[in-house]
Amino acid sequence: MRLWPRGPREFGLFASGAYDPTASAGFVAWQLPDNRALILRGGATATLSGSHPALGGARIAWREGDELVIADAATLAPAVRVAAPGAGVLGLSDQVLAWRTRDTAGTDRLLASTGGGAAVLLLESPAPREIGRPAVIGTTILCHTAGPHGSRVLAIEATTGAQQVLRSDPLAQITNPATDGARLLYVHATGEVQTLRMGPIAPSDPDGDAVVLVHPAQGRRDKEHEPGRRLHRQGYAGHRHPPLPPRAPAGVVATLWSTALTPATAYVTRLRATQGGPRTADVLTVPAA
Repeated sequence: MRLWPRGPREFGLFASGAYDPTASAGFVAWQLPDNRALILRGGATATLSGSHPALGGARIAWREGDELVIADAATLAPAVRVAAPGAGVLGLSDQVLAWRTRDTAGTDRLLASTGGGAAVLLLESPAPREIGRPAVIGTTILCHTAGPHGSRVLAIEATTGAQQVLRSDPLAQITNPATDGARLLYVHATGEVQTLRMGPIAPSDPDGDAVVLVHPAQGRRDKEHEPGRRLHRQGYAGHRHPPLPPRAPAGVVATLWSTALTPATAYVTRLRATQGGPRTADVLTVPAA
């Protein structure tokens, strides 16, 4: 049985009104709701000339209309433009650019270009099943697929199309992988709790991965005892009931979503909906060293 702390582990607020963080080579970029994208370099923030940024290796990519622009991350000087009609979220490394499209019928497609070559279709997923934002390490693309019958994190070899399941759990949603080149970061969510987990980039049991953030579930669980009563303690060591997962505040639905990872820091988007209030998105940080 996994024991939970009394509340979420310590996290920091990296950016409010922001989502979809991406990180590599000491740089961090993210998306704003007004379709602008920002990058943090050397302590200074700059606005990119497109949206939906992705950092990988020494490169950065963003979307401009029906084209994806690949540039040097340090200078932001464009180097390559790739035609990608309908492109949404994207990911890249020094070798591969990957992106997802979604047509009017809700069918998701994952495409990739290697070395500036023609786009290759690697994965197709009709609605209601979705393909998540890709993350790329070398020529391997990481992404989740999720739908009514569960979710999983895949590793797809861009040069061959070969697929490998890295994480799956019949009792949880596993989504939004990211990597720092050595480790896999992802969101593991159940009706009880949402966690940010980190482990090897290899097939593994999610329960063996490190939990770096514990967050209330999207739904608000009850107190697990009647009014005027308390949790029973009989049979537990020291007559103390094990800590329960944190409980969401009344009227708040929060979802952990897209992630990014550096050697020292894990980033995660937190989407929040409050009763009678606006929907918001923030990027949180958690120590990952």
